[in-house]
Amino acid sequence: MCPVSLKSVNRKTAAFIALVAILAVWVCYRGIVLPKLRYWGSTPEELAMRLPGDELVPERPMLIMNHAITIDAPPEKIFPYFVQLGQDRAGFYSYDWLERLSGFGIYNTYQIRPEWQSMKAGDFVTFHKAGMGMRVASVDPGKTIVLITDSRERGHRLPADKWEFFPVPEGKYVAWNWIFHLDPLPDGRTRVYSRTYANWSSDNPFLNLALANAFELPSDVMDRRMLLSIKQMAERDR
Repeated sequence: MCPVSLKSVNRKTAAFIALVAILAVWVCYRGIVLPKLRYWGSTPEELAMRLPGDELVPERPMLIMNHAITIDAPPEKIFPYFVQLGQDRAGFYSYDWLERLSGFGIYNTYQIRPEWQSMKAGDFVTFHKAGMGMRVASVDPGKTIVLITDSRERGHRLPADKWEFFPVPEGKYVAWNWIFHLDPLPDGRTRVYSRTYANWSSDNPFLNLALANAFELPSDVMDRRMLLSIKQMAERDR
């Protein structure tokens, strides 16, 4: 019978401890951190509330983001900042240094610019300097903007050099919306919602997990920063 070396035991113990630590961090991230980021600022009633544009992703979403914030300003002071969103317009009021580091080419503008105050259904909101972005599905002035991307809808025309999604295998799809909705409050303040439902077709659970985590964390962090920036700007403009 061969004796087990102390070094071998120590290596196995260290590996076990490392595995437990990784699992603990993962459980904490998935069970505590991610839900707080995913539903930041939202009440249970707001999570259940239907918003215009929800119907554009009718399947059970694989990824959900629902953020809410109260801004001490009326909708007319807030809505113009959403109208001018875009890489080739005012940016997204988030961490633009990080967006540039990632190659998006975004530079934020923190003032309302009259030349960017036009948005209608069929327009295009650019995310990346290479032309990737989302279509404008609908605009209810002063109230709601709904963006949509759905690879099953290929019949619409896009502006030159613009595109919506990465190549999708035959028979598969990817779809997501991005909704900005403003509800005026009786005291002159406004409740602002930013919601995304995303879905895609995949039978691979590991791919689903990878996609969800690749997009969800950065989307949550950047969207939260955007809402906080708009709050600061709109309250400054009162």
